[in-house]
Amino acid sequence: MAVLWGVLSIALTLPAQAQSASGNNRAAAEALFNEGRSLVAKGKFTEACPKFEASEQLDPGLGTVLNLAECYEKLGKTASAWAEYREAIPLARASGSQVRLDLATQRSQALESRLSTLTIRAMGGDTDSAALDIRRDGVPVPTAVLGSAIPVDPGPHVIEATAPGKQKWSSTVQVTDAAKLAVEVPALTPLAPGPSAAPAAMPGTGQAQPGADTGVHSGSTQRTAALVVGAVGIVSVGIGAVFGLGASSKWSEAKSHCTSYPYGCDQVSVDDRSSANSKATVSTIAFIVGGAALGASAVLWLTADSGKTDSVAVGVAPGAAFVRGSF
Repeated sequence: MAVLWGVLSIALTLPAQAQSASGNNRAAAEALFNEGRSLVAKGKFTEACPKFEASEQLDPGLGTVLNLAECYEKLGKTASAWAEYREAIPLARASGSQVRLDLATQRSQALESRLSTLTIRAMGGDTDSAALDIRRDGVPVPTAVLGSAIPVDPGPHVIEATAPGKQKWSSTVQVTDAAKLAVEVPALTPLAPGPSAAPAAMPGTGQAQPGADTGVHSGSTQRTAALVVGAVGIVSVGIGAVFGLGASSKWSEAKSHCTSYPYGCDQVSVDDRSSANSKATVSTIAFIVGGAALGASAVLWLTADSGKTDSVAVGVAPGAAFVRGSF
């Protein structure tokens, strides 16, 4: 029972809400219509037409349609005015107003001789493609309209055509009063393929080899790595030599502070020996690292792929180290 009362309540409420909304629309439409009439009286047709348009959308009526048609006609929008007058004819006939029927009929007939038309044709067979999208002033043009002379208002009109995988085409047409124009949409141009890396040429042919590496040759990269590792080795050996000389100097100073080394040594001698040991440790580690780096550099250089014979020389001398190569 409760469900039944709920259904009845909704059923009774909806018509009331619809009537309220309809009443609000009529009130807004009447206000907009009056504003439009006031603007027309001041000769402000550009501002008046949108008022009549909004009023017609809220509550279509014969008076609004006729006023909108007249407003369009004053602005030189012959096609829009003609369409509104044609729409007013059945409304006037239904209302029984012979005066408005005669007015709408006479004005529409008078405008027919001034109508401008625009014919849009799609060339290249693209009309058969469902993906082809042709628009006039941003509004889609149905396939059935293509090839037909359609009344349009004088002024500029933008024709656009798009399709997947094709370049967009557009053209602006300036339509004059009573002009009969046609626009032909050409076959759309395919989009250019995206950029791709050019393959390397095969030796001696000048033709691209699929999958070939077009960057720096691996042999050159390995030789560069060899030089870097060799430089690290040289620096390490240099550091080892410097700390080795420092350790030797400290050992000499430590002995000079002893009456009979290693006996009879003062605190200065003890400190110098500790410093000498530290420097000797650093020197040893640096020489080990430097030697390993120079050895690795030589291996990298000698095993690098190259079109000619490479040579490398690695050496260590007292207080110095060197790497020489030719390529």
